[in-house]
Amino acid sequence: MNNKQEIRYHIIFWVLFLLMEVFSDIVFKNAIENPTEYLLHNLEFLVLQMGIFYLVYLKIAPVTIPVKKWTYLILALILCILLFAGLRYVLEEIVLFKITGFHNYYPNSLRPLFYIFDNSYYAFRIILLSLVFYFVKHQLKVNQQYNKLKLEKKQAELQVLKSQLSPHFLFNTLNSFYADALDVNSKLSDDILKLSEMLRYVTYQNEEFFLLKDELNFLNNYIILFKRRFEGGLYIKNSYPEFTKPYKVPTLLLIHFVENAFKHGVLNDVKNPIQLHIEIIKEQLIFKIENAFKPQDNYDERGIGYKNITQRLQLMFGKNYQLKHFQKENKYFVELQLPLKK
Repeated sequence: MNNKQEIRYHIIFWVLFLLMEVFSDIVFKNAIENPTEYLLHNLEFLVLQMGIFYLVYLKIAPVTIPVKKWTYLILALILCILLFAGLRYVLEEIVLFKITGFHNYYPNSLRPLFYIFDNSYYAFRIILLSLVFYFVKHQLKVNQQYNKLKLEKKQAELQVLKSQLSPHFLFNTLNSFYADALDVNSKLSDDILKLSEMLRYVTYQNEEFFLLKDELNFLNNYIILFKRRFEGGLYIKNSYPEFTKPYKVPTLLLIHFVENAFKHGVLNDVKNPIQLHIEIIKEQLIFKIENAFKPQDNYDERGIGYKNITQRLQLMFGKNYQLKHFQKENKYFVELQLPLKK
């Protein structure tokens, strides 16, 4: 549902809502004695209800429901009921009274508790309608994102299939190299085995989430092979969580940030090594990486596509994640926090 469709549905709803209000007044009151007073009162009451409706729809529900903060939601809705009663009293019993000279409530009905109780029906009605509208919109959005993610996954799988060049042949060849190198150079054979594991992981990994321990193993193999390429001239300090349990993370996500640091960072400065830190805190994955870079490089323009990564994270976690990337002096920092799945 796009913005134009949403606006159209809201206009239709409020027109029908107003017509039903007028119709019920005509049925129960038979006739409208003072059209001017009736128009002012209904216009004020409609604006008040619309204000509470969109306060819940646009402000309260979006920051509480997606992250399941039910206690905050209930407290906010109670405040909305009190706010509704307070605003109605000001608008009707003070402002409109000065204009029309008539009270909407009898004097003995203006006691605070009774007034709040009587108005709670109208407030709860409009709040309930607002929540229904939000849940429908939220569910449509979730379904749309899910379908988009499924489509992107299918497209990615198709692209992988197109790009594969007889993976069995590659694995068999690497295994043959590993066997030949085993008796000649144990370090070389270990590296060949690591490369084979990485290729197998990338080729056959079609799940959206995979075990964190396997993702970290893939990341570590990548760093080891990259170090070999620089023959000891790559400096990096990395720390991983000791116990990963059966936690899962988005597949092949963390490698993007490491690749970016290796591609654009200063790798051969022993005093400013790349700092990679990964830990688990309260079932949240904390990923941090920082690296020095050359001042003349425009890091943001030449870096990897953070826009694509952000879109992927939003599809998977909604707003329940944090990704920050920034530069300070001659260093670039990436900080990612996301919930771990089991």
